[in-house]
Amino acid sequence: MTASTAGATPADAGPSGFAPPRAAPLPDPRWGVLALAVALLALAASVTSLRNGFTYDDRWIIAENGRVHELRALWRYFEESYWPMKNGAGLYRPLVIIAYAVQWALGAGSPFVFHLVNVLLAAMCAVAVFWVLGFLVPTRVAWLAAALFAVHPVHVEAVANVVGQAELWAALVLLTAVGLYLRDRRDGPLRRQTGVAIVALFLVGIFTKEHVIVLPALLLAAELLLYRDAPMMHRVRRLRLLLWPLVAVAAVFLVIRVQVLGAVGGDVSHPSLLHKGMLERVFIMLNVVPEYGRLMLAPVRLYADYSPRQLEVFASPHPTHLAGILLLVSVAALFVLAVRRAPVVAFGIAWFALAVAPVSNVLLATGILLAERTLYLPSVGAMLVVAVGLDALRSRLRAARSPLRPLVPVGCAAALAFGVVRSSDRNAFWHDTDSAFEIMAEESPLNFKAHYALGGQYFLRNRFREGELEWRTAIALMPGYHAVYMDLAHRYRQARLCEAAIPMYRKALEMEPELGLATVSIAACQLELAQWRRARTTARVAIADGLYKRAFRYIVERADSALVANDSIDPTIAPKWLVQRQPSTR
Repeated sequence: MTASTAGATPADAGPSGFAPPRAAPLPDPRWGVLALAVALLALAASVTSLRNGFTYDDRWIIAENGRVHELRALWRYFEESYWPMKNGAGLYRPLVIIAYAVQWALGAGSPFVFHLVNVLLAAMCAVAVFWVLGFLVPTRVAWLAAALFAVHPVHVEAVANVVGQAELWAALVLLTAVGLYLRDRRDGPLRRQTGVAIVALFLVGIFTKEHVIVLPALLLAAELLLYRDAPMMHRVRRLRLLLWPLVAVAAVFLVIRVQVLGAVGGDVSHPSLLHKGMLERVFIMLNVVPEYGRLMLAPVRLYADYSPRQLEVFASPHPTHLAGILLLVSVAALFVLAVRRAPVVAFGIAWFALAVAPVSNVLLATGILLAERTLYLPSVGAMLVVAVGLDALRSRLRAARSPLRPLVPVGCAAALAFGVVRSSDRNAFWHDTDSAFEIMAEESPLNFKAHYALGGQYFLRNRFREGELEWRTAIALMPGYHAVYMDLAHRYRQARLCEAAIPMYRKALEMEPELGLATVSIAACQLELAQWRRARTTARVAIADGLYKRAFRYIVERADSALVANDSIDPTIAPKWLVQRQPSTR
């Protein structure tokens, strides 16, 4: 690749806009060496993750998931959710489950094979970024963006945690598809065989991870922002021949997803998003927006989870929203200015916005407010904008013969060194579940989910007192989340502490009145406490409400049997019984 952008006719761009050339350039003879350097940077940043085991979500999706431990008929993987349904979450990623099954078979269940695949994928994605951006900007800028991408610390979660592999596969497929499109458009119109390849890649990618669904929007953004070789409507009509098959594939995917999961989303909503409408979710996400900026530009502090009260969220207008609003307005203004003067910058901004859209919680609520692994693909656009900006600054300093000229290359080298060191060190966080949860609670002591996760781990290790303390802390940090009350109540009941369990079940019911399991558990606890009449009353009310009739009828039978055995009389009917049987005074 050489100093190039896409397109056969120049766009109106300034010095930093890197307008497309009129003819396809010759290959850069240094490209192979530069690509190898990018791959080595990615390996240097990720190789320490090879010592990790199965951590956090790896346990449920891989280590304890029997579907991954055997190779079966391929169609069976397309009939099941990504998460085991017993965990309450859904999602639909059949090709990733197949990939996990193959790796499990190759390594006999060893986590090393999974981590090796992740590290190799990280290097391939970094090279793919260099290749794709080579059609948009000069080689030096493409290399800098790819190098920054290769070592970016925000990528650690996607690479060092095995289930982050879905992000890597999806990114590689999407980058390849976009690169093929940009390559053809650099030379002229899109070729038919390239369109077929892009549709095939989209089909693979969307069944790998649902975020690949943004590919048609990315291609449309590229066409509208980067090219001027024909009137806009003519170019859109020409692109329509590619977009229609992509939309058809997406529609088929969504239909199958709904059939398997029962919903388009399928995931359990984050506690902060439960029962929230779209406008409320927009307000909540305004406090997340500054975190996007911080993680892209200054990823010094990294967290395995972003939840209240480490991250304060408000579902209605609040003064803390100002930072997010200002950042959004600033980026939008930069986008508008860049559309004509620096179309590559506008495309980088569009890339980030479109790639982050599936997890923005605006159209659909997801199971996260923010997860670093989901920024893997969006960071391509952010690093493109950063690299273009740094190159423009270097050019201006050189033109002005400023003594500050060395600051840009020195700063870039320092950023790359920091990325390698920070990423290598952070990889150890994902070594094992016990240490990850303990570090998680230490790093973010105000994060309710950190204490919730650590408490669950303590209970699994029979460290009951510590587990109770962590869950009580989680409740104090986020008192409005019913699941913690339910889990703690279940633990109390298992320990035959029903006096403590019943209030917890009742608190959960206050928050989620349709939580039938809590009512069943309350009635069962009342039986255990020999509160026969209360158990029968609870069960009868639940039967009238249409809840778990078989279970509650069994509870009524148990209560009645206990009452008869103890020669008790229900006080609600005893007065009538006694009146009917009083002897006559005549």
